[in-house]
Amino acid sequence: MLFDGSLEEFLTAVAKVYLEKMPPVIYRTADFQLNLIDEPVRISYDESLFLRVQRAMEEKFLEEALHDIHYGLCHSAPDSPSLILNYTLACFKNPRQAQNFQDPLIMAVTKRARQVSLETHRFVGFVRFSEKNGVYFSKIEPDHDILAFLAPHFAERFSTQRFMILDEKRKKVLLSQNGDIVLVEKSDLDPSLFEPDEYIQSWRTYFHSIAIAERVNPKAQKRSMPRRYWKNLPETEGLPLSFSPEKPPDNLGRSSSVEFATPLEILKYPRFD
Repeated sequence: MLFDGSLEEFLTAVAKVYLEKMPPVIYRTADFQLNLIDEPVRISYDESLFLRVQRAMEEKFLEEALHDIHYGLCHSAPDSPSLILNYTLACFKNPRQAQNFQDPLIMAVTKRARQVSLETHRFVGFVRFSEKNGVYFSKIEPDHDILAFLAPHFAERFSTQRFMILDEKRKKVLLSQNGDIVLVEKSDLDPSLFEPDEYIQSWRTYFHSIAIAERVNPKAQKRSMPRRYWKNLPETEGLPLSFSPEKPPDNLGRSSSVEFATPLEILKYPRFD
């Protein structure tokens, strides 16, 4: 089976596995490699099937199972949807199976969900905005599809401001105006919107001014702020692969307790393909 990566089509696929006895193998359309053997079925969103499965999951599944399904489905690995599908089927047979950490399937899904959750937490501190005509723009390239999980935090924090966050890797945009959130698929924005401005320069100045040379710890800094994210962190522009003593301390980029979207809650945000 092939689907667009959304939770809506995924839960539709879960219903089809039960109703039509389809094999529990599913890929995102973008990840599937055509071959001469497989003839995948394209899943189309069915609202009645989606709501039927959603209600059943909310009634039967443990909260941690809903969490792991929602986060794990956004993991970038091509086989993640199939893992999550089989995890979902296992939880329908026995909801307590989600706590059986001796099961390789449960452990694999739990690990991937944690990776997505951790990256979401990191990006609360890794989003940098520039301003154009009263609108704040940011560009990120996370490993996983985390825009929807970031939405509640930034919508609350900037409830009176208009902003856009572009996932450049997936060409998805998170739009917010007065606290209202919209996720737009397949969107290209003018690169000039992300050019450095006084906000970016101020952030660079702050980044370097808080440095304490005696406390520099490059290894800890790279763990907290991995190099693969540096492309869209203006304060790292021109830095070598190792930080010099003049650069910021190792605690930059950490954030305190943050509220993210609860499982299935993100469906309240409209999507436009």
